[in-house]
Amino acid sequence: MTVDRSRLPVPGRTPPFHFPAIERSTLPNGLRVWTVPHASIPVATVMLLVRRGAADDPAGKEGLAALTVDMLDEGTGDRSAIQVHESLAGIGAQLDSDIGPDAALLTVTVLSRFMRPALQLLADIVGRPALREADFARVRQLRLHRLMQLRDMPGAVADRAFMRLLYGSHPYGHTPLGSDQSLSGLVLDDVHAFHAAFIRPADATLVIAGDCPHGDVVSIAADAFAAWTGAASAPLVPPPNALQPTRLSVISRPGAPQSELRIGHIGVPRNTPDYHALVATNMVLGGQFVSRINLNLREEKGFTYGARTSFDFRRLAGPFSLQVSVQTAATAAAIRESFAEIAGMRGTRPVTPDE
Repeated sequence: MTVDRSRLPVPGRTPPFHFPAIERSTLPNGLRVWTVPHASIPVATVMLLVRRGAADDPAGKEGLAALTVDMLDEGTGDRSAIQVHESLAGIGAQLDSDIGPDAALLTVTVLSRFMRPALQLLADIVGRPALREADFARVRQLRLHRLMQLRDMPGAVADRAFMRLLYGSHPYGHTPLGSDQSLSGLVLDDVHAFHAAFIRPADATLVIAGDCPHGDVVSIAADAFAAWTGAASAPLVPPPNALQPTRLSVISRPGAPQSELRIGHIGVPRNTPDYHALVATNMVLGGQFVSRINLNLREEKGFTYGARTSFDFRRLAGPFSLQVSVQTAATAAAIRESFAEIAGMRGTRPVTPDE
C-alpha cells in the first residue's frame, strides 16, 4: 500500500462505545457494592474507595491519613506484612494503594475465579490491620526520608509552596505526605484512632469490573466484609476561601539552571455544572501537546520541554494551575507569555470552532 506522508490522514468515523450498566447494592454494614460486567477476559479489578483523605488530617498531624493507609497492608490479625503479600501472590493478585485530598483507594487485580479469597484478603487489610509499633516506626521513617529527598526536587518544592499559598491553613493546603514536624510528632495511637474514626464501611464503595455476576459479588462481599463495621463520619473539611489576593512568591535556589513556575488560583469543585466545558477549554489552553501554552512556550519560544495547565477537580474547590520548568534566563518572559495566553482566552482570543 502506498502511503502519502505529505498530508495528515483523514480521521475515520468514531466507533461507538456502549458503557455497560452499573449495578448497585448496599450491604447491611453500609458498604456500597457496584459492579460493571466485563467478560472479555477472566480478570477482575476490585477498587475499594474510602471517602476520607489527606484533608481529614487533624490539625498538626498532617500526613496521618496517608501514613494510616500505607500501614494497612503491613500485616492483618496474626499475619505479618510478608505473609499478607505471600497470600496475595498465591492467587496472583496485585494490590495498590493511593490517597488524595478527598479519598483513599485500594485496588486489587486478580483472576475472576479467585474473587472470594481476594475480597477476604482486602476485607482483612482494610478492616482489621495489625498496626504494629515496629511497622509504624519503619513506615514513618521511610516517609521522613522521602520528605528529605523532595527538598532536592525543585518541582516538588514548587508544588508544596503553591498549595500552601493558595489554601493557607485550609486542609487542602498540605500534601498527603505531611511535613517533618507533623510526621515526627505522630505516634501509633494516632494511627489506631484515625483508622477507627475514618476507615469505615459506610464511607466506602466497592467497585468491581470483570467477569463476575452482580449477585455473586454481593454474596461474596457480604461474607468477606461482615465484620467490618462503623457508621459514616461527619464531614470535617470546611469550604476554602473563594478569593485569594494576587501575589508573587520566589523561592531562591542560587545557581539553578531552570525555574519551576506555578501559576494559578482556587478553581471549582467536581460537581460544578461547568465541568465538561472546563475540561474541553483546558485541553485548548494547556491540556495537550498542541495546546496554546505548550505551542507558545515550547515550540515558538523554546523556553521549555513542555508546559501544561490543569484543573484538579475535588469534592470542594480544587486548584487550577499552570506548571512549567523554563530556562532561568527566560523566567520573566515565560511568566509574561503565560499570563497573556490565559488573558487572551478570556478576552481577545476565545476558543475557536476549529480548536
